[in-house]
Amino acid sequence: MSPVSTRVFLILLLWAAGLLAGAQFAKASVLLPEIRELYPEQSTHVAWLLTLVSIVGAVFGGIAGTFANRVGPKRFLVASLFAAGGLSLWQSTYPVFAFMAASRVLEGVAHLGIVVTAPALMAQISSDRWRGATMSLWSTFFAVSFALFAWFGIPQVDDLQVSGLFQLHGACLILVGGLVWSLLPTPREDAANSDTGSVPKTTFATVYTDVKVIWPGVGWLFYTLTFLALLTILPAQMADDLRPQMTTAMSLVGIAISLLVVPLLLTRLRATTIVQAGFALALAATLLGTGMNVLVLAILLFSILGMVQGGTFAAVAELNQSTAKRTIGYGFMAQTGNLGNLIGTPILLFVLDSAGQTSLLIAVSAIYGVGVLGLLTLARRLRALEDEL
Repeated sequence: MSPVSTRVFLILLLWAAGLLAGAQFAKASVLLPEIRELYPEQSTHVAWLLTLVSIVGAVFGGIAGTFANRVGPKRFLVASLFAAGGLSLWQSTYPVFAFMAASRVLEGVAHLGIVVTAPALMAQISSDRWRGATMSLWSTFFAVSFALFAWFGIPQVDDLQVSGLFQLHGACLILVGGLVWSLLPTPREDAANSDTGSVPKTTFATVYTDVKVIWPGVGWLFYTLTFLALLTILPAQMADDLRPQMTTAMSLVGIAISLLVVPLLLTRLRATTIVQAGFALALAATLLGTGMNVLVLAILLFSILGMVQGGTFAAVAELNQSTAKRTIGYGFMAQTGNLGNLIGTPILLFVLDSAGQTSLLIAVSAIYGVGVLGLLTLARRLRALEDEL
């Protein structure tokens, strides 16, 4: 293959690793009714099989990047893919619930290993011209994974059973891990282009004190506080026969904006500007949304959130010039994203149940407003750092 074809193939291979990481959540979410039937005596606790993966990310996401830099991003990614594949194969044997839950904790560690290293390696492989588009592609991995798993997994569950789908997932993880190990060059930091110094000096404190590292993750917290919650709440306001179509449409419109619109915007605007504009537009949409049809509001809002989604992942690569710091940045995003997913839905459901839809939209707009203010504050610190240089 030509150098360009090889580069494209490797980027798609790393994106496939992301899709399989997303499937670690999708398999437990999409197949939740079937999994509940496997453990009838634990039916009230089965939802923890999904939550446990998020808890690992919320607690350890910030330090996962620093550990990956010690081990080496490629080694950490391959080890995580193999571990995730082995765990999925073992889960297909239907272990007792306590062991299944423990395996999901370990799967959360493997998930972190994939989502902090794969995007950093994609950014390194990509050319400067196409790096923003590459990161926009990566930003779709979670939604695309859920869509693919629902499209393929649900129709096949009667034939393959949960065990067969878990085995297929595990085999694909191991296959991709082998291809990454065989085909991906071992990344080497260009000292002239590195903004981290030597990797061993990258410490835990770097995660929380370096403005360039934390800026995308701070915005990602406010994005995830509302994304999954609204994807759950807004379709529930529609008739039952329209809910699946609405959920699909909300997901697809965000993917389309991330893939098609954000790369075009990146040719004219900085990723940080796109993210800030996305939050400001989302704030305006929710403030005006009290008089809108729910379907119109949902499509409009998720179109805008597609800008935040694609722009945030691109911002990590834009702000940080080395693979080491990008890995830490994506680790911090994993931490804030899992935290947002964990607490966002319960909070907004409480607001909806206790005060109604108008209050829900006011609460969502307040989240976006605080997000804009937080990002602007950090942006001032970024400009001050640039002025010092």
